[in-house]
Amino acid sequence: MAEKSNDAFAEKMGFYLIVVTGLLIVYNQYQFAKLSNNALLNGISMLLIIILIGLVVWLSARNAPEGDAEAKAQKIPLSFHEKISMGAVAVVGILIVFNQVQISQASAMTGGTPSKISNIVKSFSSGPMKLVGGGKRGVVVGPQLNPDGRTTKLVEWTAISDTPAPKDTGNPTQDAIATVVPTGTPFYALEGPGSEKIKGVSFDDPIASQKIWASLLGSKRFGAANEIKLTPEEQSRWDKIVNHFTCDYCCGGPNSVTTINRCGCAHSYGWQGMAKFFIKYYQDYTDEQIAGEMTKWKGLWYPQGMVQDYLVYTGQQPAIILNHGGSVGIREQFLSQGSGNEQKTQATAVPLDDLPSMVGGC
Repeated sequence: MAEKSNDAFAEKMGFYLIVVTGLLIVYNQYQFAKLSNNALLNGISMLLIIILIGLVVWLSARNAPEGDAEAKAQKIPLSFHEKISMGAVAVVGILIVFNQVQISQASAMTGGTPSKISNIVKSFSSGPMKLVGGGKRGVVVGPQLNPDGRTTKLVEWTAISDTPAPKDTGNPTQDAIATVVPTGTPFYALEGPGSEKIKGVSFDDPIASQKIWASLLGSKRFGAANEIKLTPEEQSRWDKIVNHFTCDYCCGGPNSVTTINRCGCAHSYGWQGMAKFFIKYYQDYTDEQIAGEMTKWKGLWYPQGMVQDYLVYTGQQPAIILNHGGSVGIREQFLSQGSGNEQKTQATAVPLDDLPSMVGGC
């Protein structure tokens, strides 16, 4: 009788372990489905969830109690092996719960909007930060104007054109350059609305592209033949963007950044023309996405400063080395955030002397 009881107990413990584990795996699959943009993988995850739920239901029906009166009437004490089995189940359950907490934290970090994502720079204790995946929903790192209107902070912007995910080849400097400095020709310069006005624009030809973008603004410096005219509503959007987008690396100082509507460099003309282009021909994109694409071009025109900011953002350089427009805000952003201070101030700076500080005319 004792052996029969032990077998029944082991069977029940196995069943309950399957149920608990199955429920947690179902929830994990749901979390991963939210994190992934791959329709095929999401479909496979949903199929696995359905199969797992069906398995649990089948096991539940198979192991339903049969009303054994004799077994219910007897209370057989737990054997040593039974106690060990219960302890093992408890340990497995605790490990699964801990794993689930970790997954939930990862979901919270990667599932937010660009403005929310920037908040995760508060913790660097686990090493360099990993950016959200690549593709059209990839992100670029760059400065954003603080509410004081004088300093900046580093955030992740969602770009409009394809943005490959960062690579890890073991060479932090080259990985940062490959991530920050775009290459190729964006889709909007090849075809689509307004593409005839920016013919020749390419990430591979930053100087010629700068002049083309600047020609859209309409000015004495770059002429008015290719100017884009905006409606009053479009002009309002344009005013908002150029009043907040910063020209960080050629003017201003650490305590006073310059916005592009108050800067006379050729890059600011290019960004202002670029903002006009997207507002006129790609109205479905938000102001933040337009600013994100402009930030991507910032990496092409100011590679040294943008790569340096990227290395600071990912914990591979100390924030105290920054000395560009509005950088006091970035220093405060990183040097005042909790337990990671010592790591960030003692990080080994990667030499960037061979990287151009500016591409194109000022």
